[in-house]
Amino acid sequence: MGQVFYRKWRPQTLSDVVGQEHVTRTLLNALSSERISHAYLFCGPRGTGKTSTGRILAKAINCVHPVTGGKNEPCNECILCTSITEGRALDVIEIDAASHTGVDDVRNLIERVAYAPAQAKYKIYIIDEVHMLSNSASNALLKTLEEPPAHVIFILATTETHKVLPTIVSRCQRFDFRRLSQKDTEEKLLKITHAEGISISQEALRAIAKSARGGLRDAENMLEQVYTHYGAEITLTHVHSLLGMVGGERAIRLVKNALLKDLSLGIQCIINAAEEGIDLKQVCREAMSYLREILLLKSGLSKDYGLTQEETKELEVLSNTVSLDTVIQTIKAFSACENTITNNDTLPLELVLVDLCFEQQSLNQTCTESTATKKQPSPVTASTTPMKETQTNNNLLKKPIPSGASTSDNLSLNVTRQKETSTSASAIKVSALENAGSPLEQLIGNWNHIVQQVPDCVRRSPAVAMMRSAGIKPVALDGDAVVLSFKYPYHREKMEEPENKKVVVDLISQFMGKPFQIKCVYEPEENSLVREAQKLGAQIIEVKD
Repeated sequence: MGQVFYRKWRPQTLSDVVGQEHVTRTLLNALSSERISHAYLFCGPRGTGKTSTGRILAKAINCVHPVTGGKNEPCNECILCTSITEGRALDVIEIDAASHTGVDDVRNLIERVAYAPAQAKYKIYIIDEVHMLSNSASNALLKTLEEPPAHVIFILATTETHKVLPTIVSRCQRFDFRRLSQKDTEEKLLKITHAEGISISQEALRAIAKSARGGLRDAENMLEQVYTHYGAEITLTHVHSLLGMVGGERAIRLVKNALLKDLSLGIQCIINAAEEGIDLKQVCREAMSYLREILLLKSGLSKDYGLTQEETKELEVLSNTVSLDTVIQTIKAFSACENTITNNDTLPLELVLVDLCFEQQSLNQTCTESTATKKQPSPVTASTTPMKETQTNNNLLKKPIPSGASTSDNLSLNVTRQKETSTSASAIKVSALENAGSPLEQLIGNWNHIVQQVPDCVRRSPAVAMMRSAGIKPVALDGDAVVLSFKYPYHREKMEEPENKKVVVDLISQFMGKPFQIKCVYEPEENSLVREAQKLGAQIIEVKD
């Protein structure tokens, strides 16, 4: 059985380590001057070469016939080099700290440290994922790590340096491994494909390197996966299909809809991706990647960032169309939702689009109202109402006037009340504007204003965010229930979940002045005949899906 790519193409000399020149150059200089430390700590993301560098260093220290000429690389031919490469060297002990976390494991290690090496000049312990050691185990290791026997060298590796005891870090020479650049990853993959006889397009190679996000092992695994499935002829379509990637055209389309505030097309793009089984987290990642490219273009950087000519042209058009503030706002919105996305739930991404579109509409409305206020100031307000009180009253709404109420009742109902802040949806304080018409007409006329007036404690609720969408609106009253129309069946299903339904029920009940329920219906197109009949006095008796 052949080896997998990441093991087969593991570097065997320090010069072969990709993208970590700041580490390998320091180690080569230390080998040349024979200034070997008793303990090293290799930190960095997974798949960047920490353990491989530790093994190479072990070979270089113990090599019988090291390469001369100032390189001091292992020869990879002597008995010690070959045994270390094959993992059977008695004097190079690799320990997985994730499965040996206890203090007893460390005590056994300390007892063996005193014994001299069997064949090599130095006995070398490579402890991987050292941050997984318990506190007691880490403390037990401290003294030996500070003053080990002259024939012992420790090489510690970790992906989470902040979890390693500071006292351990201070006893080691620390080297921070970096994520590989896309260029370095592409060059390594190209070398592998040439040696393995694989024909792959430049776009496909670039897509794999980009998806690996700086982890060479991940990139090598992706390449092998595509090669195993499709054979030696690999195209960009193969990569997108097998790895669940969105592809440039669709990701750019989503970014375009988000930047241009096209809610309907944006949501449709997300729904199509989910129906095709595409990883929605990957959708979000690729969207943020293209948004970053637009940000760089807006900043005046024209360097080639691995895009095709078509992608570059499309992003340049978007860069010239939207403002820098819009780009930054969109990047923040997508970034905030990345960790909340699951493969089967489109709602987090859809709410990003809803929030972006709603915030822009609110900004435009605020600017319009501000301009109108400046043009037509109210003399009464200016002369009798203090500034602070005016700002407070502008945020207050008034309850609808029940039919049959007396004049004194009307006056008492029209007195404005300050909106209370609460941690529960049941304490929402909203009421209608002074619009003429039936309760349903008041509800429809003030729908957007109601959503804007919800308290901060429920503003981020999925139910409130869905209410902001232009596709969700009240269309009828059915007894003590308000009928809400939905353009998308998925949103209707989400609104009928108990926690979302309660928020909307409380909100509408506060507005209407008495308890109301809601009925959710899916209406892809407005039924004009029913609407016209309602205008003539007809009432909805029963609603069926």
